[in-house]
Amino acid sequence: MINQMIGVGIAHAKIILIGEHAVVYGQPAIAIPLTNLTVTTTIRPAFRAQTIESSTFHGDLDELGANVEGLRQLILRLLTKFKLTDVPFTLAIDTNIPQERGFGASAAFATSITKAFFDFVDVPLLTEELKYFTDIEETISHGSASGLDAATVGSNDPIWFVKHQELTPFTLSLTGTLVVADTGIHGQTMHAINIVKSQLDVDYELTWQKIVHLGQIATKVRTDLTSNNPEHAGLLFTAAHHELQSLGISHPKLDNLVNAAIHAGALGAKLTGAGIGGAMFALARNNDDAITIANALTKSGAQNTWIQPL
Repeated sequence: MINQMIGVGIAHAKIILIGEHAVVYGQPAIAIPLTNLTVTTTIRPAFRAQTIESSTFHGDLDELGANVEGLRQLILRLLTKFKLTDVPFTLAIDTNIPQERGFGASAAFATSITKAFFDFVDVPLLTEELKYFTDIEETISHGSASGLDAATVGSNDPIWFVKHQELTPFTLSLTGTLVVADTGIHGQTMHAINIVKSQLDVDYELTWQKIVHLGQIATKVRTDLTSNNPEHAGLLFTAAHHELQSLGISHPKLDNLVNAAIHAGALGAKLTGAGIGGAMFALARNNDDAITIANALTKSGAQNTWIQPL
C-alpha cells in the first residue's frame, strides 16, 4: 500500500582507480565513489499512464528504447514486486553522470530507481535486495555483472575487488584531490577487452607479465591509500597508465590529457575504465593544484572536468 506521495532514490558515480583489464584475469582492482556525480530518481503518483522523464527521453514506460532495456526490465520487476502494474505514476530521472565513460552510470541509475520504488511504497531496502535488483539491470546491459559497479555506486568507501571473491570496502586515508576528465569519446569496453585477449594470443608471456604487474601495482596502491602516501600513489598511477598504454587500450586523447596533468603538477595520472576513449584522472596534492590541473586539462581538450577531495 502506498502511504506517501513521493519516492526518492539517490546514487553516485564511480571510477576504477587501479586494476582495470587486469581484473578480468584474477588480479585485484580498486574502485572509488565519485560523490559529486549523482543520479536522483523521483516517483510521483499520476492521474494516468506510467511516464518516464529524463534529459534523453520523455514518454510512456512501454516506449523506452532498446538501449535502456535493462532499466525497463528493472522497473517492470519492481512494479510486479510491489503490485503497482496498473498504478499510474511519473518517474523522473535527473543526473549529471556521463554515460559510456566508465563512471558506472547504468548501475547508478538502477540503484537510484530501486531506492526510489522502495521509498515510494515506504518499505525498508535491504542491501541484498538492492544488489538483486541492480544486478537485473546490469546483467541485461552488460551480459555478466561483476558487482563492482553496483557496490561502489552505493558506497561511501573504496571497494577492493578480486574476481570470484567477496567485495571488500576499506577506509581511505589519503590526503589529496582527484581531478577527473572526460575525453568526450565513448569508452569501448568490448574492443578493449578483445585487444588484451589478442595481445595474449600474440605474446602470452610478455602480456601476462604486464597483467601481473598491474595487479602488483593495485596492491601497492591500496597500501598508499590506507597509509597516506600520495606521492608514491601518484607514481604508481602513472606507471599503471604506461602499462595499460603498452597493452594497446589507451587513446591519443587519453595520453594527451595524462601528459597535460603531469606537466601541470599532478602527482600522477592515468586512464580509468575500459580505455579506447572514456575518462582519465589525476591526483593533485590539494584543491588549489587540482584547479590548476583541471584548467590545463580543459585547455588540452577535456570535454568536462570534476574535482573531488579525497
